[in-house]
Amino acid sequence: MGAWLTWVIIGLLLVGLEIVTPSFFIIFFGIGALAAGMIAALGLNLPWQLFAFLVVTLIGLFGLRKFVQKGLAGPTTKTNYNALVGKTGLVTTAIAAETGLGRVTVSGEDWAALAETNAAIEVGAKVTVVSVSGVRLIVRRAEDSH
Repeated sequence: MGAWLTWVIIGLLLVGLEIVTPSFFIIFFGIGALAAGMIAALGLNLPWQLFAFLVVTLIGLFGLRKFVQKGLAGPTTKTNYNALVGKTGLVTTAIAAETGLGRVTVSGEDWAALAETNAAIEVGAKVTVVSVSGVRLIVRRAEDSH
């Protein structure tokens, strides 16, 4: 078996391994091995093959990995209840000072609410969602959120 075929087999195995391990690390060694296989197919000796392997692998690891990972990740968007944090809502059932419990409407949805502090908040008051605990929104009076 020729050196070029050995490099190509190693390269394909490494690229295949990357498919089952989404580390986005091994693929650059596979691409480096494929580059070394092309150099071997051109008839250049082992030092040139190793040089091609190292250069292509290092360029991939240090030059491209960060950009490709960033491109694959895409923009991050808050979803589900995390998207409610920071939004303003309206108290629909008064939040009692003793329990801190009540109900609010945020983005058109009705939620159980818990006041951040032990203060009563009347029906119709605007509140800001501070965080989420289980199925309850933790809220504070909108004027206090600045």
